[in-house]
Amino acid sequence: MSNRNLARFEGRLFVDNSRLCMVVEANESNGMGRVSSRIDGKQVLLEMPLSEIAMHLSTNTKLSLDNLGSPESKQRVLEKEDGWFFSAREGLKGPYPSGEQAERELDQYIIAAQG
Repeated sequence: MSNRNLARFEGRLFVDNSRLCMVVEANESNGMGRVSSRIDGKQVLLEMPLSEIAMHLSTNTKLSLDNLGSPESKQRVLEKEDGWFFSAREGLKGPYPSGEQAERELDQYIIAAQG
């Protein structure tokens, strides 16, 4: 599987055992991916074989969420006079001391929004 195809896994959603899951990372070198989900009300990161992730994604093609670090999500980060912010449905979140910190906080927000 090419790195380009693996990048398409990241940020994708699927349902596994009635739980919403989001692919956080796909690693070709070890054939595993990290998947974020909520179990018993707590956010957890699960390791899952890429082949299993691919199977889930192929059966859940209509689910989508901003990709972590994607150009679309990076457009949600903006600088104002009093710091860096990211836009969310609820309004602006921040301020943060840097654009990088705002991007990291946006990634965490996206992961947390799944549950």
